[in-house]
Parts: sequence; structure tokens; C-alpha cells
Amino acid sequence: MNCKIFMNFPYELSMDILNEELNLKGRESMLEIVAPLLEMTQKIAKPKAIYFKAEITDKNEKSVMVDNQIFESQLFGGTVEKGDRVFPYIVTVGTELDDYAKTLTDSMDQFMIDEMMNLLVNIGKVFVANEVQKEAGWEKTQDYVPGNGEEWSTEEQTRLFHMFGDDTKKIGVSLGEHAFVLPGRSTIGILSKKKQAF
Repeated sequence: MNCKIFMNFPYELSMDILNEELNLKGRESMLEIVAPLLEMTQKIAKPKAIYFKAEITDKNEKSVMVDNQIFESQLFGGTVEKGDRVFPYIVTVGTELDDYAKTLTDSMDQFMIDEMMNLLVNIGKVFVANEVQKEAGWEKTQDYVPGNGEEWSTEEQTRLFHMFGDDTKKIGVSLGEHAFVLPGRSTIGILSKKKQAF
């Protein structure tokens, strides 16, 4: 498996960005909570990402095959055709920030760091999509996140995760209970070419 790995993808977080994205509305009490969390995040966070190129090797009404691995998803099947290139990916905030978040005991601190980690994952998803667009020469990507809006079995989540092989260890992600990707602020999905609507 020829995975592309990013051990610390670029991101920008500032008080202005957090004030807007977290809807703090410039409230001094909220900004005072966020400021030290942002400072620590900028010191220790090493968000990571991984993706690889695959192919839709078969497709029928009930399932899609990605590099000969079967996935039953009508949502995903509606966005791809046999022979299409696709790019499975994982984005994570990294164990560094996740470990720090676990040390926080104040409920507001926990809420704010959770929101900040969500932002980092979303930034990572945009980063990976841009990298894939450049590599594939696509204008836009379609992001398929397993289980988002449909039933998704833990067996298929496990199958998708294991397609990355041992490279998952390099970015510090693993599968936890119910096949959730850990650390908790991580996401797994498949990017495909966004089809033009006619």
C-alpha cells in the first residue's frame, strides 16, 4: 500500500478564527477560557493525515468494491462507477493534543478544546481534499464518510481501516470499541471525483 502520510499538516488557528468559528461573539469570559487552550494547542498539536489511491474494481446495485474490498453502501455507490479512482483517507488531531485534552477537568475547558479539535479535523479534511485534487487533477471532490446518513457495519469500518495497513500506526490511530477510529477526534472516509450535475 503506497500511502501518503502527513505527520503535521499545516493549520491556522488564532483568537480571531476561534472567536468566529466557536461563536464566542467577543465575550471576554469566553476569550479568557480559550486563550490558554489555544496557546497550548499551538505548542503541542501535531494533527496528522493519511491517504492512498484506490480503484472501484466492481459495482452492482448492492455493493461497491474498492481494490477488491466489498462495501455495501447505496450512498457511496451513487457517487462512483467501476474503474473510478478513489482516495480513502484518515485525519486525526493526533495523540499529542488528545492526551492533553484528557488532562482537563473543567467542563468549559473540555467543551472548548473539543470544539477546537473538531476544527482541526475539518481543516485536515480540507487539506487532504486539496492534496487529492492536485494529485488527481480534479476540480472538486466528493467526501464519503461511512455511517453518515446511513447504516454502516462495524465489519466494513474495520475493513476500510485495515486497508491502510500498518501505516495507521505511523499517525497514531487505532480502532476502538464499535470500530471507532481513535483518538476520538479522528475521521475516516473516501474521496471521489465530484460529478457534474446535468
